[in-house]
Amino acid sequence: MKINSINQTVQKENNLSVVLRELRACNECTRVRLAKQTRLAQASITKIVAQLIEWGLVEERESIGSGVGRKAVRLHLNSENYHVAAVRINRHYIIAAIYDMDGRLYDMTRCEINFTGGPESSLKKLIENLREMISRSSHPIMSIGVAVPGPFNYNTGRITLMSGFPGWNEIDIGAVLTDAFQLPVFVDQDANCGALAEMWYSNIESGSDMLFIAADRGIGAGLILNSQIYRGHDGYAGEIGHASINFFGPRCECGNRGCLELYASTIALENTYRDDLFDPMNPASTICNVSASKILELVRAGDPVACRAYSKTVTYLCFGVVGIINALNPRIVVFSDKMVNGGELFLTVARKTFQQYLMPEIYENLCIKTCTLDGDPMLLGASVLAFDHMLQTPSIYFQKADRQ
Repeated sequence: MKINSINQTVQKENNLSVVLRELRACNECTRVRLAKQTRLAQASITKIVAQLIEWGLVEERESIGSGVGRKAVRLHLNSENYHVAAVRINRHYIIAAIYDMDGRLYDMTRCEINFTGGPESSLKKLIENLREMISRSSHPIMSIGVAVPGPFNYNTGRITLMSGFPGWNEIDIGAVLTDAFQLPVFVDQDANCGALAEMWYSNIESGSDMLFIAADRGIGAGLILNSQIYRGHDGYAGEIGHASINFFGPRCECGNRGCLELYASTIALENTYRDDLFDPMNPASTICNVSASKILELVRAGDPVACRAYSKTVTYLCFGVVGIINALNPRIVVFSDKMVNGGELFLTVARKTFQQYLMPEIYENLCIKTCTLDGDPMLLGASVLAFDHMLQTPSIYFQKADRQ
């Protein structure tokens, strides 16, 4: 009897989650549409909607349609009343922001990483910035989502390695922020967060499989299988930046040789551009260090040296992704982060590389695109991460939400 009671409670929570997700995805949803999309009985939908209205999470709006007969009532999810804090930790900066469930941005702050102070100094500054934002927020903050660079062990909640910035592997970021704010904190690899944002806000067809590539100084992949993030046994799925594409290549910081990150990141772009500028026939030629941002600006302006270096780096990036696409056959591959900022040349090189190395049938049916979400998709994805967890057990978070 007790087992049946537990099963009923779990099923009820699952049904609530399914209905809320459909309401979030559909701007003008009726009870009839909810029943059709969720495949729940009309009586169940009526009961669930009544409960959500009682909580203040849903309200009825003007009727839909025209003409004679009873008009269907539109259901509105009060997404604007529910806010979370989102954090993106990068090797060079930390951004914190406040979003609602519709992805509207309300506040944002950024601080540069202080290498000399170590991770502790960076987290201290993050906590200060978050406190200031939360204090001036018009709505209570319900939870915190955090996007971190990989390799990230989802099971332990720790960054295994942050290239060029040691010490993060000793810090449980979720525990630190939970202790500081007494709020639920959810942490995941940044590419997973970007994939979640793409799935929520880019009208990705339900059930589609998607590969999301985040390429900056590090390279990570977020994999969506049947609308769910795939993390693997230890939470390391998608850590392609430290997959070797050259057994005899240079030694990587992770200890491996020939890692994709060494050939296809923004650091690799800077190195390739610098090497192309060096004239071996003129020892007096100046080797100048140019930032990836400047090189990408030159690429967009059509500079031939910058375009050549960029094309080479993007080719390596796409070549490193070919094996994953051939093995998993996703419907969509989305590229994001700093490396895609070279304009139209990125997709030109990507399509050429994929056409050359992918199985023809896979290439012909593959949707290749760059992320077009406004702002930072990984930061936005951190907010989606928080809301996605909350929607798994909506009664815990929304039944007694203290809304102002």
